[in-house]
Amino acid sequence: MKKSRANYTQQANEATPITNSVTGQHITMMQYDQLVKEDPYAYHLIPNYDEYGQPSAYTMRQATAEEHETHRFRDRDPAKQPKVGQIIAPFVMTGLDDKLYRSSDLLGKVVVLSFLISLEKSFWSNQQADDFANVLKPYKSNSGLVVLGVLNSEQAKAPEQTNGNALPFVPVPNAYGFHNKYHITAVPTFIVIDKTGKVVSNLQGVGSYEKLKQILETTMR
Repeated sequence: MKKSRANYTQQANEATPITNSVTGQHITMMQYDQLVKEDPYAYHLIPNYDEYGQPSAYTMRQATAEEHETHRFRDRDPAKQPKVGQIIAPFVMTGLDDKLYRSSDLLGKVVVLSFLISLEKSFWSNQQADDFANVLKPYKSNSGLVVLGVLNSEQAKAPEQTNGNALPFVPVPNAYGFHNKYHITAVPTFIVIDKTGKVVSNLQGVGSYEKLKQILETTMR
């Protein structure tokens, strides 16, 4: 995802830990500002996201030649996405239902993290809603399945306002940080987590519903 320096310095302050990726030494925001005083795009701050999807620290690195020329930075690395067989990095998400979804509390349940852009019609179509609902239909009344819609957007509409249909997941609005934390590079992305907290699949694209159906049939047993 592309992000300018200004967005990061607005979030960071003098108390925010910053580590120089080359030296491994900690620097202050004042020292960082001095480094970029002559050239604002020479260096870049990469947020390190905590379990709440919030930047808790930063790593400073030198910009690549392309980033320096375009003034745009790419922080998401597909190689750092959740991998099958690994325990999911801890998360605490707040749903639009005002409930707190903590990964450690969800052990014993199968969890589907559905990474989406928005619930606006241009991003979440009736066909997508129907396809997803059909995948989840066999488990509609199964309390052992938790499905979260992790939205990249700032706001989320209430379910009854979304294309006139009930949503097949609990929306988690304002979740841009979680998209960054898990290095999501395509939407939709479906990350399925088994009852032990391990990732069992990382599916990407609108054509993933059939594969998701097969994964759930196995994982929900």
